[in-house]
Amino acid sequence: MRTKTLTPKEMERYIARFDDVPANKDRTASTIPTEAREMMTARATRTVIASTSVDTPWGNGVIPGPENFAVVIAECDPGNGPGLHSHAHTTETFTCLQGRFRIEWGDAGEHATEIGLFDTISIPPGIMRRFDNISEETGYLHVTLQGPLRDVEYAPSVGAELREKFGDEVMTEIEKLGYNFEAGIDA
Repeated sequence: MRTKTLTPKEMERYIARFDDVPANKDRTASTIPTEAREMMTARATRTVIASTSVDTPWGNGVIPGPENFAVVIAECDPGNGPGLHSHAHTTETFTCLQGRFRIEWGDAGEHATEIGLFDTISIPPGIMRRFDNISEETGYLHVTLQGPLRDVEYAPSVGAELREKFGDEVMTEIEKLGYNFEAGIDA
């Protein structure tokens, strides 16, 4: 195989400097209140690698990546993490970079484990899951997604809590983005 080389300037396209990667919530204007968005995702997510040819919930990656693959850094304040959700066809792998996280899984989040520095857990497709920063410091997770990047569904309980706190108008805006709250409901 013949190899290639890139100049240092060309290699810059393949470098993501954390302080320069925008938080995904800052990439798009939204009528969804910050508190509602944080019930569905980590306080801030930054997409480091993702395909530039597909619209993902996290935006395009700073570094272009292959289809059906993304790397995201999730930043969570103490007590923060996404609502219970599943990915029908996507494996989601979490590696703790800072802090300590409780990873829950099962239709009601009835199973759990804790991960600390550099511990990794990989959740297969079709499993309800969530994570929560249980440390007293800002926590960071390296998240790798392998599979279709738009196959997330939330538990009905997350939708009910959002509707109760924020009303029908906010739920309509969330649903316009393609999110649904039917995970675990038999069709």
